[in-house]
Amino acid sequence: MALLEVKELDVSLSTAMGPARAVRNLDIILEKGQTLGIVGESGCGKSMTALALMGLLPENGTTSGEILMNGEDLLVKSEKEMCKIRGNRMAMIFQEPMTSLNPVHTVGRQIMEPLRLHRGLSKKDAFTEAVNLMERVGIPNPSERVRNYPHQLSGGQRQRVMIAIALSCSPDILIADEPTTALDVTIQDQILELIQNLVKEEGMSLILISHDLGVIAENTDKVLVMYGGTVVESGATDQIFGNLTHPYTQGLFAAMPKLGMGRNGRLTTIPGTVPDLINLPTGCTFTDRCPLATSECRNTVPVAFSLEAAHKVSCHHLDQAIEARGEGLYK
Repeated sequence: MALLEVKELDVSLSTAMGPARAVRNLDIILEKGQTLGIVGESGCGKSMTALALMGLLPENGTTSGEILMNGEDLLVKSEKEMCKIRGNRMAMIFQEPMTSLNPVHTVGRQIMEPLRLHRGLSKKDAFTEAVNLMERVGIPNPSERVRNYPHQLSGGQRQRVMIAIALSCSPDILIADEPTTALDVTIQDQILELIQNLVKEEGMSLILISHDLGVIAENTDKVLVMYGGTVVESGATDQIFGNLTHPYTQGLFAAMPKLGMGRNGRLTTIPGTVPDLINLPTGCTFTDRCPLATSECRNTVPVAFSLEAAHKVSCHHLDQAIEARGEGLYK
């Protein structure tokens, strides 16, 4: 039995203009100790997927499908039951720690909260463990910093506090949603290395959400490429990066800066904009931006074809997409 199995997950948001289908027909299988990357542009459904897994969707959000953790469907659990799971068996590192941490409580108190709630530690023992966790995640002078408020710490230190909170109860699954947003490159590398080391030490499974393909390539075993709320390509990381197939995946990689392009070089772009989730195309969500699109793409939802082992691609023009791998669809 997989540690986490998501089956046909749909997330819909009620808006004044109608329902917005943020996530559609999503399937995930995550084994114990595996690392899964979810990549795509802003608005593709990455963060909404994470919030659905944690049971933290906004009030206007509704879900259907199944989210099975060790065989238990999280979608049918009450909020009281989910409170026992969040922070304990499944934890999340949020995108921006300054808006996730409570500004009126010390960071030590915020690390202590899950320790007291889930592990039943006394105030004294929780304080000691909070100091130990801060030291473990690389915060200098933890016995002093534990009494600081979030605004007294740097961005990198605040993110380390978020990691300490997430790790406090040794969860089975750690979700990291753009954990290096707004951090400089050196601090980004430190944070990612810290997460990877801690995941290995604890034997946790990791879901890493990012728009940075380099981050995904270096830190995950499996990849889901999302667009318009659905998965367009999935497989082992080496399969995806070694055999770019879906036109959208090829476009993402083509847009990456290249060594030697010079200061005056122009980055390749994918024409058009992400689709409106309220008025999605009837067929393939990438139709309006795809150089291979035909009327079939606009009217019919593509099925996922298996290229090899676990490498799946949802595209009506798979043969043409494969032929274009060498020269690329975007120039």
